[in-house]
Amino acid sequence: MPDIIEHLKKGTFEEQYWIPAHNDRRESSLFRSNKKFIRDECGSPCWVCGSLEQREVHHIFEWSLWNALDATKVTNILNAIEFYDDDYTSKATEADKLRAEIRRVTAEKPIVDTPDDIRNLVVFCRKHHRLKHTGIHTMTFPIWLSMAATPIKNAILSREQMLAAMERIRHIDEELAALAENNYTPHRL
Repeated sequence: MPDIIEHLKKGTFEEQYWIPAHNDRRESSLFRSNKKFIRDECGSPCWVCGSLEQREVHHIFEWSLWNALDATKVTNILNAIEFYDDDYTSKATEADKLRAEIRRVTAEKPIVDTPDDIRNLVVFCRKHHRLKHTGIHTMTFPIWLSMAATPIKNAILSREQMLAAMERIRHIDEELAALAENNYTPHRL
């Protein structure tokens, strides 16, 4: 039995980062075609939960930061994380088509030199892309990645239990904020 029992930890962080100069954001034809291909034609599910509902395509290395990145380092990191491993691609409705395209692009261009390269894109459901407490855009990457690696079944704490606990904490935070503002109305959780 571990010395420390399972528990929730609330972290607060402030993030400041430099955004290099870049053009106005617009959906490129390459992004549009890659998004359609991986999400719609190949039927790639959410990388985290496998859902086919409300799927969105995420730039792993953010579009706005691209001008400051080293393409070789980006490629090496994407290869290390391997978002398109056999376990994930096997869940796509057109797994062979997806794998063939990744191999083709890699053979033609070994280095990822644009943020809209298919290897820098991954499918997430809305919850794991943008929602508070569960989305990759709303928490630190180490915590998000750990949550994504939690098994859906047979885990010590299931993903559903983690999400329910985070929702409970959000309600407590709202109550505490209202109390601090002298605008508190208690309600049952």
